[in-house]
Amino acid sequence: MKSETKERICRMKLQKGTGIANGKIILAGEHAVVYHKPAIALPINAVFVKADIINATKGQTIECALYSGDLQSMPASMAGLQFSIQKAFLLASSKEVTHHAFVLSIESTIPAERGMGSSAAVSVAVVRAIFDFFNTPLSDATLWDIVQGAETISHGNPSGVDTATTSGTHPVFFQKEQELQTLELDMPAYLVIADSGVTGNTKQAVHHVSTLQQRIIDPTTNETGSDAVQSIGAIVQDTKTAIETKDPLKLGQLMDSNHDRLKKLGVSHDIIEALVDTAHENHALGAKVTGGGLGGCMIALVETEKDALHLQEQFMKKGAQAVWIQSLAKKEKTK
Repeated sequence: MKSETKERICRMKLQKGTGIANGKIILAGEHAVVYHKPAIALPINAVFVKADIINATKGQTIECALYSGDLQSMPASMAGLQFSIQKAFLLASSKEVTHHAFVLSIESTIPAERGMGSSAAVSVAVVRAIFDFFNTPLSDATLWDIVQGAETISHGNPSGVDTATTSGTHPVFFQKEQELQTLELDMPAYLVIADSGVTGNTKQAVHHVSTLQQRIIDPTTNETGSDAVQSIGAIVQDTKTAIETKDPLKLGQLMDSNHDRLKKLGVSHDIIEALVDTAHENHALGAKVTGGGLGGCMIALVETEKDALHLQEQFMKKGAQAVWIQSLAKKEKTK
Protein backbone atom coordinates (compact mmCIF):
# COMPACT_ATOMS: atom_id res chain seq x y z
CA MET A 1 0.00 0.00 0.00
CA LYS A 2 2.81 2.39 0.87
CA SER A 3 4.39 1.67 -2.51
CA GLU A 4 1.10 2.44 -4.30
CA THR A 5 0.74 5.69 -2.34
CA LYS A 6 4.28 6.69 -3.24
CA GLU A 7 3.64 5.98 -6.92
CA ARG A 8 0.44 8.03 -6.80
CA ILE A 9 2.30 10.97 -5.27
CA CYS A 10 4.98 10.71 -7.97
CA ARG A 11 2.33 10.74 -10.64
CA MET A 12 0.81 13.86 -9.09
CA LYS A 13 4.20 15.54 -9.08
CA LEU A 14 4.54 14.84 -12.78
CA GLN A 15 1.06 16.09 -13.67
CA LYS A 16 1.26 18.73 -16.37
CA GLY A 17 -0.59 20.15 -19.33
CA THR A 18 0.28 22.17 -22.41
CA GLY A 19 -1.74 24.33 -24.77
CA ILE A 20 -0.79 26.28 -27.90
CA ALA A 21 -2.60 28.93 -29.96
CA ASN A 22 -1.59 31.03 -32.95
CA GLY A 23 -2.05 34.71 -33.74
CA LYS A 24 -4.40 36.17 -36.32
CA ILE A 25 -5.01 39.13 -38.53
CA ILE A 26 -8.25 40.46 -39.98
CA LEU A 27 -8.03 40.47 -43.75
CA ALA A 28 -11.37 42.25 -44.16
CA GLY A 29 -14.39 43.28 -42.11
CA GLU A 30 -13.11 44.64 -38.80
CA HIS A 31 -15.67 46.76 -36.93
CA ALA A 32 -18.43 45.96 -39.41
CA VAL A 33 -18.45 42.42 -38.02
CA VAL A 34 -19.73 43.82 -34.71
CA TYR A 35 -22.86 44.93 -36.62
CA HIS A 36 -23.57 41.45 -37.97
CA LYS A 37 -21.60 41.93 -41.19
CA PRO A 38 -19.10 39.23 -42.25
CA ALA A 39 -15.37 39.29 -41.69
CA ILE A 40 -12.45 37.24 -42.97
CA ALA A 41 -9.57 36.43 -40.66
CA LEU A 42 -6.34 34.49 -41.18
CA PRO A 43 -4.36 32.46 -38.65
CA ILE A 44 -0.77 33.72 -38.40
CA ASN A 45 1.53 30.95 -37.23
CA ALA A 46 4.64 33.14 -37.13
CA VAL A 47 3.44 34.27 -33.69
CA PHE A 48 1.99 32.05 -30.96
CA VAL A 49 1.12 31.53 -27.31
CA LYS A 50 2.25 28.50 -25.30
CA ALA A 51 0.78 27.73 -21.87
CA ASP A 52 2.22 25.13 -19.48
CA ILE A 53 0.66 24.08 -16.20
CA ILE A 54 2.12 21.84 -13.51
CA ASN A 55 0.72 20.88 -10.14
CA ALA A 56 2.16 22.36 -6.96
CA THR A 57 1.97 21.74 -3.23
CA LYS A 58 0.02 24.95 -2.60
CA GLY A 59 -1.31 28.10 -4.24
CA GLN A 60 -2.49 29.05 -7.70
CA THR A 61 0.45 30.84 -9.32
CA ILE A 62 0.38 32.63 -12.66
CA GLU A 63 3.64 33.47 -14.44
CA CYS A 64 3.71 35.58 -17.61
CA ALA A 65 5.34 38.71 -18.99
CA LEU A 66 2.60 41.00 -17.68
CA TYR A 67 2.05 39.45 -14.26
CA SER A 68 3.60 37.05 -11.79
CA GLY A 69 1.67 36.15 -8.69
CA ASP A 70 -1.47 34.62 -7.24
CA LEU A 71 -4.52 33.97 -9.44
CA GLN A 72 -6.87 35.82 -7.11
CA SER A 73 -4.64 38.94 -7.09
CA MET A 74 -4.51 39.41 -10.85
CA PRO A 75 -5.11 43.03 -11.94
CA ALA A 76 -8.46 44.11 -13.35
CA SER A 77 -6.88 44.41 -16.81
CA MET A 78 -6.43 40.61 -16.77
CA ALA A 79 -9.97 39.80 -15.65
CA GLY A 80 -10.71 38.01 -18.93
CA LEU A 81 -7.79 35.63 -18.49
CA GLN A 82 -8.73 35.09 -14.85
CA PHE A 83 -12.21 34.09 -16.00
CA SER A 84 -10.77 31.62 -18.54
CA ILE A 85 -8.67 29.93 -15.88
CA GLN A 86 -11.49 29.69 -13.34
CA LYS A 87 -14.04 28.44 -15.88
CA ALA A 88 -11.66 25.92 -17.45
CA PHE A 89 -10.77 24.42 -14.07
CA LEU A 90 -14.45 24.09 -13.16
CA LEU A 91 -15.41 22.40 -16.43
CA ALA A 92 -12.29 20.22 -16.74
CA SER A 93 -12.23 18.97 -13.14
CA SER A 94 -15.79 19.60 -11.87
CA LYS A 95 -14.23 21.55 -8.98
CA GLU A 96 -13.55 25.22 -8.36
CA VAL A 97 -10.02 26.38 -9.08
CA THR A 98 -9.41 26.97 -5.35
CA HIS A 99 -9.43 23.19 -4.85
CA HIS A 100 -6.24 22.90 -6.90
CA ALA A 101 -2.61 23.91 -6.47
CA PHE A 102 -0.63 24.70 -9.60
CA VAL A 103 1.80 26.93 -11.47
CA LEU A 104 0.57 28.20 -14.84
CA SER A 105 3.27 29.65 -17.12
CA ILE A 106 2.38 31.60 -20.26
CA GLU A 107 4.81 32.45 -23.04
CA SER A 108 3.66 34.67 -25.92
CA THR A 109 5.34 36.00 -29.04
CA ILE A 110 2.15 37.81 -30.09
CA PRO A 111 2.48 41.53 -29.42
CA ALA A 112 -0.23 42.64 -27.01
CA GLU A 113 -2.94 45.10 -28.06
CA ARG A 114 -1.90 45.10 -31.72
CA GLY A 115 -4.98 43.52 -33.27
CA MET A 116 -3.33 40.11 -33.63
CA GLY A 117 -5.64 38.32 -31.24
CA SER A 118 -3.26 38.20 -28.29
CA SER A 119 -5.89 38.11 -25.54
CA ALA A 120 -7.97 35.43 -27.28
CA ALA A 121 -4.86 33.38 -28.09
CA VAL A 122 -3.73 33.47 -24.46
CA SER A 123 -7.14 32.23 -23.33
CA VAL A 124 -7.19 29.51 -26.01
CA ALA A 125 -3.74 28.25 -25.01
CA VAL A 126 -4.57 28.37 -21.29
CA VAL A 127 -7.88 26.52 -21.66
CA ARG A 128 -6.21 23.85 -23.78
CA ALA A 129 -3.43 23.47 -21.20
CA ILE A 130 -5.89 23.09 -18.30
CA PHE A 131 -7.98 20.47 -20.09
CA ASP A 132 -4.76 18.67 -21.05
CA PHE A 133 -3.68 18.88 -17.40
CA PHE A 134 -6.75 16.89 -16.36
CA ASN A 135 -6.73 14.74 -19.51
CA THR A 136 -10.29 15.92 -20.15
CA PRO A 137 -11.55 16.06 -23.75
CA LEU A 138 -12.12 19.63 -24.91
CA SER A 139 -14.82 20.24 -27.50
CA ASP A 140 -14.71 23.15 -29.91
CA ALA A 141 -17.99 24.40 -28.41
CA THR A 142 -16.63 24.43 -24.86
CA LEU A 143 -13.44 26.16 -25.95
CA TRP A 144 -15.50 28.75 -27.81
CA ASP A 145 -17.80 29.42 -24.84
CA ILE A 146 -14.95 29.94 -22.37
CA VAL A 147 -12.79 32.10 -24.59
CA GLN A 148 -15.70 34.17 -25.88
CA GLY A 149 -16.73 34.79 -22.28
CA ALA A 150 -13.23 36.03 -21.51
CA GLU A 151 -13.21 38.23 -24.61
CA THR A 152 -16.54 39.78 -23.56
CA ILE A 153 -14.96 40.79 -20.26
CA SER A 154 -11.88 42.17 -22.03
CA HIS A 155 -13.48 43.93 -25.01
CA GLY A 156 -17.13 44.55 -24.21
CA ASN A 157 -18.77 43.40 -27.44
CA PRO A 158 -16.39 41.02 -29.22
CA SER A 159 -17.21 39.80 -32.71
CA GLY A 160 -15.90 36.28 -32.11
CA VAL A 161 -13.39 36.47 -34.95
CA ASP A 162 -10.38 36.36 -32.62
CA THR A 163 -11.78 33.40 -30.72
CA ALA A 164 -12.45 31.46 -33.93
CA THR A 165 -9.16 32.20 -35.66
CA THR A 166 -6.65 31.86 -32.83
CA SER A 167 -8.08 28.42 -32.06
CA GLY A 168 -8.02 27.23 -35.70
CA THR A 169 -5.64 26.54 -38.56
CA HIS A 170 -7.68 27.75 -41.56
CA PRO A 171 -8.86 31.17 -42.70
CA VAL A 172 -12.43 31.82 -41.61
CA PHE A 173 -15.42 33.67 -43.03
CA PHE A 174 -17.29 34.71 -39.95
CA GLN A 175 -20.59 36.41 -39.22
CA LYS A 176 -22.27 36.82 -35.85
CA GLU A 177 -24.93 34.22 -35.07
CA GLN A 178 -24.15 32.30 -38.25
CA GLU A 179 -22.16 29.13 -38.73
CA LEU A 180 -18.45 29.64 -39.18
CA GLN A 181 -17.11 28.91 -42.68
CA THR A 182 -13.54 27.85 -43.33
CA LEU A 183 -11.94 29.06 -46.54
CA GLU A 184 -9.40 27.50 -48.85
CA LEU A 185 -6.70 30.09 -49.43
CA ASP A 186 -4.17 29.31 -52.15
CA MET A 187 -3.06 32.52 -53.83
CA PRO A 188 0.24 33.46 -55.47
CA ALA A 189 0.86 36.39 -53.14
CA TYR A 190 2.33 37.37 -49.77
CA LEU A 191 1.05 39.34 -46.82
CA VAL A 192 3.51 41.61 -45.04
CA ILE A 193 2.37 42.39 -41.50
CA ALA A 194 3.89 45.38 -39.72
CA ASP A 195 3.58 46.24 -36.04
CA SER A 196 3.30 50.02 -35.71
CA GLY A 197 4.65 49.88 -32.17
CA VAL A 198 1.57 51.80 -31.03
CA THR A 199 -0.73 50.11 -28.56
CA GLY A 200 -4.18 49.68 -30.03
CA ASN A 201 -7.41 49.81 -28.03
CA THR A 202 -10.16 47.57 -29.39
CA LYS A 203 -12.71 48.49 -26.73
CA GLN A 204 -12.23 52.23 -27.31
CA ALA A 205 -12.31 51.80 -31.09
CA VAL A 206 -15.52 49.74 -30.99
CA HIS A 207 -17.17 52.40 -28.82
CA HIS A 208 -15.94 55.18 -31.11
CA VAL A 209 -17.41 53.51 -34.20
CA SER A 210 -20.72 53.03 -32.36
CA THR A 211 -20.99 56.81 -31.86
CA LEU A 212 -20.63 57.43 -35.61
CA GLN A 213 -23.42 55.20 -36.89
CA GLN A 214 -25.85 58.07 -37.56
CA ARG A 215 -23.26 60.79 -38.10
CA ILE A 216 -21.88 61.97 -41.44
CA ILE A 217 -18.23 60.95 -41.75
CA ASP A 218 -17.69 62.18 -45.32
CA PRO A 219 -19.34 65.56 -46.09
CA THR A 220 -18.58 65.21 -49.81
CA THR A 221 -20.81 62.13 -50.11
CA ASN A 222 -22.96 62.47 -46.96
CA GLU A 223 -21.74 58.99 -46.01
CA THR A 224 -22.60 58.06 -42.42
CA GLY A 225 -20.83 55.63 -40.14
CA SER A 226 -23.61 53.16 -40.81
CA ASP A 227 -23.06 53.54 -44.57
CA ALA A 228 -19.36 52.78 -44.09
CA VAL A 229 -20.22 49.65 -42.13
CA GLN A 230 -22.56 48.53 -44.94
CA SER A 231 -19.80 49.18 -47.50
CA ILE A 232 -17.30 47.12 -45.52
CA GLY A 233 -19.79 44.25 -45.43
CA ALA A 234 -19.99 44.30 -49.24
CA ILE A 235 -16.20 44.52 -49.50
CA VAL A 236 -15.88 41.36 -47.41
CA GLN A 237 -18.18 39.45 -49.77
CA ASP A 238 -16.07 40.60 -52.73
CA THR A 239 -12.91 39.65 -50.83
CA LYS A 240 -14.26 36.13 -50.39
CA THR A 241 -14.80 35.96 -54.16
CA ALA A 242 -11.25 37.24 -54.81
CA ILE A 243 -9.90 34.47 -52.58
CA GLU A 244 -11.99 31.82 -54.31
CA THR A 245 -10.87 33.01 -57.77
CA LYS A 246 -7.24 33.45 -56.60
CA ASP A 247 -7.13 37.07 -57.75
CA PRO A 248 -4.44 39.04 -55.84
CA LEU A 249 -4.96 42.22 -57.91
CA LYS A 250 -8.63 42.36 -56.95
CA LEU A 251 -7.81 41.48 -53.35
CA GLY A 252 -5.37 44.38 -53.17
CA GLN A 253 -7.97 46.82 -54.50
CA LEU A 254 -10.47 45.62 -51.93
CA MET A 255 -7.93 46.02 -49.13
CA ASP A 256 -7.47 49.66 -50.16
CA SER A 257 -11.24 50.21 -50.20
CA ASN A 258 -11.61 48.58 -46.80
CA HIS A 259 -8.87 50.80 -45.38
CA ASP A 260 -10.50 53.92 -46.79
CA ARG A 261 -13.71 53.17 -44.86
CA LEU A 262 -11.84 52.36 -41.66
CA LYS A 263 -9.87 55.59 -41.97
CA LYS A 264 -13.12 57.54 -42.33
CA LEU A 265 -14.43 55.78 -39.22
CA GLY A 266 -11.45 57.20 -37.34
CA VAL A 267 -9.75 53.96 -36.32
CA SER A 268 -6.46 54.40 -38.19
CA HIS A 269 -3.38 56.19 -36.81
CA ASP A 270 -0.69 58.50 -38.21
CA ILE A 271 1.97 55.77 -38.03
CA ILE A 272 -0.37 53.27 -39.68
CA GLU A 273 -1.01 55.79 -42.45
CA ALA A 274 2.73 56.27 -42.97
CA LEU A 275 3.19 52.50 -43.29
CA VAL A 276 0.25 52.25 -45.71
CA ASP A 277 1.83 55.00 -47.83
CA THR A 278 5.19 53.19 -47.71
CA ALA A 279 3.49 50.02 -48.93
CA HIS A 280 1.96 51.80 -51.92
CA GLU A 281 5.32 53.39 -52.74
CA ASN A 282 6.93 49.91 -52.84
CA HIS A 283 4.79 47.86 -55.23
CA ALA A 284 2.07 46.77 -52.80
CA LEU A 285 -1.18 45.66 -54.42
CA GLY A 286 -3.10 46.95 -51.41
CA ALA A 287 -2.66 47.88 -47.76
CA LYS A 288 -4.85 48.45 -44.72
CA VAL A 289 -5.03 48.70 -40.97
CA THR A 290 -5.95 45.37 -39.38
CA GLY A 291 -7.79 44.69 -36.15
CA GLY A 292 -9.39 47.19 -33.81
CA GLY A 293 -7.14 50.02 -34.91
CA LEU A 294 -6.08 53.23 -33.14
CA GLY A 295 -2.59 51.78 -33.54
CA GLY A 296 -1.75 48.11 -33.70
CA CYS A 297 -0.80 46.51 -37.01
CA MET A 298 -1.27 46.99 -40.72
CA ILE A 299 -1.02 44.54 -43.60
CA ALA A 300 0.15 44.89 -47.19
CA LEU A 301 -0.29 42.52 -50.13
CA VAL A 302 2.52 41.92 -52.62
CA GLU A 303 2.96 39.49 -55.50
CA THR A 304 6.41 38.00 -54.91
CA GLU A 305 8.65 36.95 -52.07
CA LYS A 306 11.24 39.44 -53.34
CA ASP A 307 8.69 42.25 -53.01
CA ALA A 308 7.76 41.01 -49.54
CA LEU A 309 11.36 41.01 -48.32
CA HIS A 310 11.93 44.46 -49.79
CA LEU A 311 8.79 45.83 -48.14
CA GLN A 312 9.78 44.22 -44.84
CA GLU A 313 13.05 46.16 -45.00
CA GLN A 314 11.26 49.40 -45.88
CA PHE A 315 8.81 48.99 -43.01
CA MET A 316 11.66 48.49 -40.55
CA LYS A 317 13.37 51.62 -41.88
CA LYS A 318 10.08 53.48 -41.39
CA GLY A 319 10.08 52.51 -37.72
CA ALA A 320 7.92 49.40 -37.58
CA GLN A 321 8.56 47.51 -34.35
CA ALA A 322 8.35 44.10 -36.03
CA VAL A 323 7.45 42.76 -39.47
CA TRP A 324 6.29 39.28 -40.47
CA ILE A 325 5.78 37.71 -43.89
CA GLN A 326 3.02 35.19 -44.55
CA SER A 327 2.65 33.37 -47.84
CA LEU A 328 -0.90 32.98 -49.08
CA ALA A 329 0.08 29.98 -51.17
CA LYS A 330 -1.27 26.81 -49.63
CA LYS A 331 1.92 24.79 -49.15
CA GLU A 332 4.45 27.46 -48.32
CA LYS A 333 5.50 28.24 -44.79
CA THR A 334 5.71 31.54 -42.93
CA LYS A 335 9.06 33.28 -43.27
